[in-house]
Parts: sequence; C-alpha cells; structure tokens
Amino acid sequence: MQNTEISLKNISKVVWSNIIVIVIATLLFGIVGGLYAKHKQHTDYVSNRNLMTSSSYRGAAANEEVQANINLGDTYAKIIESDDVARVARQKLPKSLKKEYGTNQISSMVKAHPVQQTTILKVSARADTAKASATIVNAVTEAATDQIPKKVPSARKISLFAKEDAADAQKITTPSIKKFTLIGAAVGFLVGMVLAFSVTTWTKLI
Repeated sequence: MQNTEISLKNISKVVWSNIIVIVIATLLFGIVGGLYAKHKQHTDYVSNRNLMTSSSYRGAAANEEVQANINLGDTYAKIIESDDVARVARQKLPKSLKKEYGTNQISSMVKAHPVQQTTILKVSARADTAKASATIVNAVTEAATDQIPKKVPSARKISLFAKEDAADAQKITTPSIKKFTLIGAAVGFLVGMVLAFSVTTWTKLI
C-alpha cells in the first residue's frame, strides 16, 4: 500500500513537472512571437479604383465582341501594371510624390485584376500613406485610359469609376501580433512537450 502511495506521488510529481515545462515554453514562445511581430510591424494603405473597357457592341457580332473584351482582361491588367503606364502616371503626380516615387516603384505598388465575367478591372495601389495610395491609383487609372487603347486598338473606350479619396483607403498592418503570438505559443507547446518527454525519459533511464 505504501509503495502504491509513493508511486502515485512520483507520477503526480512528474505530471505536474511536465505541465509546468509545457506552460512555460508555451508562454515564452508566445511572447517571443508577439515581440517579433511588433518589431517587424508596418502599416500600409491600399486604395482601389475601377475602370471599364468597352467596344462598339453593335450588330450580330455584339456578343462576340463583349466576350473578346472580357478575355482581354488579363492583358489589360498587365498593361496597367506596366512601366509605360507608371511613367505616364508619374507625370500626373504632385511634385512631392514625384520626387518620392520613381516609375519602377509605382509599377510595383500597383495591382490590377479583372472582375470575372465583366469588362471591369479593379486597380489598387499600396503605399505608406493614405494620400499617396489614393493619388497614385487615380493617376494610374487615368494614365491607363490613354495607354490601353494604344496597346489594344479594339478597346475603344475606357470609363473610369469615381476617384478614390484618401479617407477611403484601407489600412493594412502586417505582420499580425495576434497571429504570430498564437504561432509562437503553438511552437512553444510542441517544444515543451518534447522537453518534458525528454526529461522524463532521461530521468527514468538514470
């Protein structure tokens, strides 16, 4: 009976020791993950503006023209993201932004995606400030109205949606402190389990 009580006490001691190791490792790694994310955290602003391409769409071939224009969506997107459009857009920027952003920077900041089954393209610009992102996306879409017809003659008319305002820019902060804290905690939990198992096994061997 006494041996049984001693064994139960030993088992309980080992279990609690393992739990403490796991909890400490989970907390430590979680804190490290959160601190790392905080150190690397950066805030960007994304502004969006849509444009729509169109052709004549008349007569019996109207449906084919519409479909052909839809199929050219990816081509239009590549044109919008090109240096040619960025170069024209840069000339439309205020002097302060023109000094800050070069042609290559602008083209790397801009993304364009065709909206499925439409002739609409969603254009976005990501920058350090809301004002910069809104100004750049407006300049790029305006430049695209000149450049797309030059590259694709069948795109006769480009219609722009309302101008983007800095107040409408989407604020994006990365990396997420919460996400990295949870990832760190998960890693810490696994490390704690491995350590606890290793210590227990080593103690028994000794």
